[in-house]
Amino acid sequence: MRLALRAGGPVLAVVLALGCAREFRVSGTITVAAHLQSKVPRTNSVLFVVAKNAGGVPVAVRRVVNPQFPVDYELRSEDLIVPGGEPAGPLILEVEMNTHGNVGAPVKGDLRGAHPDKVFSGERGVHIVIDREI
Repeated sequence: MRLALRAGGPVLAVVLALGCAREFRVSGTITVAAHLQSKVPRTNSVLFVVAKNAGGVPVAVRRVVNPQFPVDYELRSEDLIVPGGEPAGPLILEVEMNTHGNVGAPVKGDLRGAHPDKVFSGERGVHIVIDREI
């Protein structure tokens, strides 16, 4: 079958849109450092996986209730704070775990961690260690 495309035609626009569309996705595993394992809440806890842009502004958040470690996670397009696009540039991945259910408002006793390097959409196997207590 032969398909003729005319510059500016509706068929070309659809083909270009389909060819360029990418879904936002970052995945990996979250673990807890040995020195904090006894501090992990066993019930009524929430783990937040947060992707931030280079300026530190959150662009995606995934919430996991009562996580069992190690936790496999995947940030996807539906986790974007502003839907309909893919964050440009490198991302900072952080995790917060607490029993109050609020993200971005740390309280004494909350647990945190971050991936040491910046990541890009499409990366897999991004390991994050919870290694700090507020």
